[in-house]
Amino acid sequence: MARDIVAGIFCCTGTFFFILGTTGLLRMPDLFTRLHPSTKCDTLGACSVIVGMAVHNGWSWDLLKLVFIACFLLLSSATCGHAIGRSALRRHIPYWKKKEVKEDGHGA
Repeated sequence: MARDIVAGIFCCTGTFFFILGTTGLLRMPDLFTRLHPSTKCDTLGACSVIVGMAVHNGWSWDLLKLVFIACFLLLSSATCGHAIGRSALRRHIPYWKKKEVKEDGHGA
């Protein structure tokens, strides 16, 4: 009973971070600012869900598989985010620049 509650809390926390990362991905203005929520929140969300599944399953061979999946996820997410950002820099993708607002309240 307590194990199911703890597993549910971890899975709900992971789902919250997935939703937070997706919202950040949709709301950010350019590629470089979108990389942060997509890599950080998705990694944290996936690891929270994996921990929740590990707590729910208990000590079994599935726990070893989940640990391998979590290690692969932690290594690949940051590496992919770095590779995407570096590729965007090499392709000279422009940064987002805030529009200047004139005194009458309209953009430039």
